[in-house]
Amino acid sequence: MTAPERAPSGPFFWTCLAAGAAIAGYGLAGAWADRADTRPAELAGWLAGSGLLHDALLAPVVVAAALATRWVPDPARLPVRLGFALSALLTLLFWPVVRGWGRSPSVPSALPLDYGRNLVIVLALIWTAVATAVVVRVVRGRTR
Repeated sequence: MTAPERAPSGPFFWTCLAAGAAIAGYGLAGAWADRADTRPAELAGWLAGSGLLHDALLAPVVVAAALATRWVPDPARLPVRLGFALSALLTLLFWPVVRGWGRSPSVPSALPLDYGRNLVIVLALIWTAVATAVVVRVVRGRTR
């Protein structure tokens, strides 16, 4: 029989809760004070939509990747998980420039590079590092 879980408590919890509430309150007050620029109704819709997108798309992909790595041998598991996480993060962050959002014919210096090719190169470097880390961990495990 397992012990019942305790509710979060203690000074660290309450300090972090108060700090988080203060930061959120400051952000909300700033958004309201600058409502002509921030458009609170659109901001609320964007925040709600991003939460739904996270729960419907991002979280299941992360869980699927974590489950897929259960069948990866132990020495390779951590590097592969880190490779998945870093690849997903970089792809998500750089997707707007890869798609060319913000490119303007009147400003030729805006987004002048081939960002899709560059993302592929960076992803190849990440997975080369993952493969190297796996080889090092396997070799190190055999020599012990």
